[in-house]
Amino acid sequence: MPLADIGPIEPGFTPLATLFGAERFLTAMLARQQAATPGLDEKGAAAFFITEYSNLLGILAAVPFLSHGLVPDLSARNCALAAQPPPGEPPDVRLRLLNAAGVTDRPLAAPSSLIRPVDRAGLLEALGQSLEAHMAPLIDTLHTRTGLPRRAMWRLVGDAVAMRFLEAGQRLGCEAVAKADVMAALMRTGSPLANRQLHFFDVEIVDDARRVLARRTFRARGGCCRFYTAPGGSLCTSCVLVKPEDRRQRIEARMRAELGLPRVAQEPVGQLTTSSLLPGGEA
Repeated sequence: MPLADIGPIEPGFTPLATLFGAERFLTAMLARQQAATPGLDEKGAAAFFITEYSNLLGILAAVPFLSHGLVPDLSARNCALAAQPPPGEPPDVRLRLLNAAGVTDRPLAAPSSLIRPVDRAGLLEALGQSLEAHMAPLIDTLHTRTGLPRRAMWRLVGDAVAMRFLEAGQRLGCEAVAKADVMAALMRTGSPLANRQLHFFDVEIVDDARRVLARRTFRARGGCCRFYTAPGGSLCTSCVLVKPEDRRQRIEARMRAELGLPRVAQEPVGQLTTSSLLPGGEA
């Protein structure tokens, strides 16, 4: 779980814009991904790193948004980072906001020079813009370093943020609102985060009498993490390159197994490979 606070830059923290352009930092982050997945190329390492980092950012954006109707200024210029990634373990990340600026659509207890009141549309616009302003320097640097297309990385950012909003909404009891709001923020016209493939969908398991035994919401990815390009890798179940019917079949089989139910009569569910790719899909 990432930690976040507000304050000045102190020893151990580096301004985010500086860190994202530091060759030593990028080399270490890419090497960390490649150590965990031997044979992964630099494009794959960049995709893995973007996904990992965006998951942390998604948590930090989702919690204040859903719990307090607050979008802090997460732009790279307002952030500093302290990160110590132990080998083989999740990184110990601390994000520091240099000031408490932000926007909210909820009534303020007292006038504030830092928190600006907005309507709901303004809050959603601010959320999307804040995510973009945070990630743009890192995406630009990784594109120059590895050649991974910017568009591919923005899709991964959207995937991660959407998933973290879904999980936070489930924990906070506002799943429907979380799903609607994050999609509205990500799918803004002209946003690099917008793509047609990212969405949420439900899967139900029913018995012979059509009674619902289980229902879960999943996120269909708009991007590809490139794990299938690594030696021994495969396509993830929710990958954008997987045909929707194959994706649903695998999810249903997993849910039935968790419930101790027999598999329904259908084609065998095997490892996802490039033969499951959508026609014309790109990595």
